[in-house]
Amino acid sequence: MTRVVLACLLSFLVTAASAQAPSPPAKSAAAKAKPVTKPKAAAKPADQASAGPCQIGVIPLTGNEFGVQQVGFTAFGNEYMPVPVDSWGLDDLVVSRVRAAAGGRSVRRIAYAKDDLARMKESHSIFRDRDAEAREFVQRSAGKAGCERYLLIHKSGSQFSNTNQSVNGYGIVKWGHPLSQRVFLFALTFIRVYDGQTFEMIRRGNATLDDGPTISRVLMGTTIRGPNREIEDKSFPASATEAASNPAYRDGVRALLASSLDRTLPEMLK
Repeated sequence: MTRVVLACLLSFLVTAASAQAPSPPAKSAAAKAKPVTKPKAAAKPADQASAGPCQIGVIPLTGNEFGVQQVGFTAFGNEYMPVPVDSWGLDDLVVSRVRAAAGGRSVRRIAYAKDDLARMKESHSIFRDRDAEAREFVQRSAGKAGCERYLLIHKSGSQFSNTNQSVNGYGIVKWGHPLSQRVFLFALTFIRVYDGQTFEMIRRGNATLDDGPTISRVLMGTTIRGPNREIEDKSFPASATEAASNPAYRDGVRALLASSLDRTLPEMLK
């Protein structure tokens, strides 16, 4: 009996002692969490096209639109359907060719307001002064860019052969009747160069692949007065949508555009 009492007493003392012993302090969540060190973001290099002095500012207005056109022997055979070709990067190509022709001079692409562009296009007066309109557009777009020269490069047009029809900008045109047809791919652009201080126009002219005088080309009956090449009539697209997804048209237009700018720009930038 005495042994049982002693055992119970010892068990009680052990339990009481363990209850009174202080428990180790719990670590806080903040202490448990390891500090996360964020990697430093790499410094972005300055955009060379928009930083520093500007010697040549370029405004590409050639447009990302491709025309599918037919010219018949009568008015009933004339058709025209434009299609957007933004993925062709034609305005970007214009800027890259200006940089290539600049000979190390700094070139900056100049942004423009769509409202200013719409205002320049909306006039239909036969007495409009296109040169004055273009100059005002360039001056407003230039803002405080402070470039030494400005280039406005926009799409141009040409009478088609000896017909009363014309072609404009980038496109493909089929001419003739079903038994005798010819098809041409073309890329027509016009260049204007302005003084960066006075905004007086220094030079102007079509981008061309031909060094011969314009009058001789007219007298010889050139089908399209500007960069173009004849292709097989079987390649004419069934629809404008089909034309926009045709890599041969895209590459052909880009080649004509690049070659004509490479031929013309060095002289214009002297």
